[in-house]
Amino acid sequence: MDYQNCLKALREKTIIKMEGNLKTLIKPVPEIDRPGVPDPRAAHWFRSLPKAYQMKDPSQPTNEDIQILRDAMGCQNTDLSYGVKTNSMLVSTEAGDVPVFIYTPQVHQAAPLICYIHGGGFFGGSTAVVENACKLLAERSGAVVISIDYGLAPEFRFPINLFQCWGVVCWARDHAQELGIDNKKIAVSGDSAGGNLSLGCCLLDQEHLIKAQLLLYPAIVMNPDIDYGWTWDAYEMKEDQDAVLLMVHDLMDSIGTASQIYPQTKADLFNQLLSPWQAADYAHFPTTFLAVGEYDYLKQEAQIFCGKLAQSGVSTHLCYYKGMGHAFFEHTGEFPQAEDCTDEMAKILRSLS
Repeated sequence: MDYQNCLKALREKTIIKMEGNLKTLIKPVPEIDRPGVPDPRAAHWFRSLPKAYQMKDPSQPTNEDIQILRDAMGCQNTDLSYGVKTNSMLVSTEAGDVPVFIYTPQVHQAAPLICYIHGGGFFGGSTAVVENACKLLAERSGAVVISIDYGLAPEFRFPINLFQCWGVVCWARDHAQELGIDNKKIAVSGDSAGGNLSLGCCLLDQEHLIKAQLLLYPAIVMNPDIDYGWTWDAYEMKEDQDAVLLMVHDLMDSIGTASQIYPQTKADLFNQLLSPWQAADYAHFPTTFLAVGEYDYLKQEAQIFCGKLAQSGVSTHLCYYKGMGHAFFEHTGEFPQAEDCTDEMAKILRSLS
C-alpha cells in the first residue's frame, strides 16, 4: 500500500470510543487488519537502528557517554508544508536566553499559537529534528509554532529547562501583536521529554493561559520508584515479535539515563513538575490531546494518565496508533502516522473557541 493510501486508511478506519470525558481514537496499521502486528515501516526503522550504546557505568554517565547518545538521536524526514515562513531569534527569560524558531503559516488574522518542545530524554534531541514536523503542524493548524531550543542536561538540569520553556510561553503571550497571534488561543506541545516539559508548563500555569496541550508519548512517570503496574501483558505480540521487542526495549533500556542526568537531586524525582504523575490535582488542566504507539514503553502510563485526566473533568483525547513504537511523530513524510497525527492535533487547535 502506498503512502497516500495508508494515510487514507488511517483517516477512514479510525475507531472512536467515548467514555465520559475521554475520547479514544484507535488508528489501524493501514494495510494489516490482524491484531498484534507491528507496522512494517516502524519495524523496518527499529531493525535498522545500530545496537544501543552501552555505558561503562549507567549510574554515572560521562560527557563522552552523553555525546554518543546525543549523536545517535534523530531521523531523516521530509518537509510536506507549503508557504510557512521560518524565523529565528533569542528570547530572554528569567532562566536565561533561549533560542527559538518561529514557523508562521499563511494566515490573514491573529492565529493560535503552539509552543513546541522537542524530546530527547532531556539531554538530547534538537529543534532541527522536529523542524519539518513543526512546519507541517503550522500549516495544517493555521497556528504560529514556536519551537523551543531549551538547554540540555547535564549542563542545564531541572528545573532550569522547564522555566526556560515556561518563560517562552509567557514571552509569546506578551508579544502577541508582533507575532501575529491570538494570546487567548495558546497551546503547548511536545514529544517524549518535551511532553513532560509541556505538562510542567501546564502545572505552572496559574492564569489558565494555556488552552490546550498536545502531548506525543510524554514521559509522565519520572520517579523510578513509582509502581503504576507496568506489565508485558499489555503488549499483544502475535507476529514479528523480534521487531516488537526492539520497539519496547528501545526506550525501556534507556529511560533510566534521564533520571540520572536530568534531576539536580534525588528529591527532584518526587517533584510534580518533574514527574507529573504525582500531581495532586489535574482539574485546572486544559483540553488535552495525547498520542501514543501500541508498542511504546510509555504506552501504559499514557493510557492510565488519560483516564486520570478524564476523571478530573478534563476534556481528553487519546490517539492510539496500533503497530507503532516511540518517536514516530518526527518521521514526517516517512510514516503516514506522523502526518495523520499532525492532522488530529490541528483539529484540536481549530476547535479552540
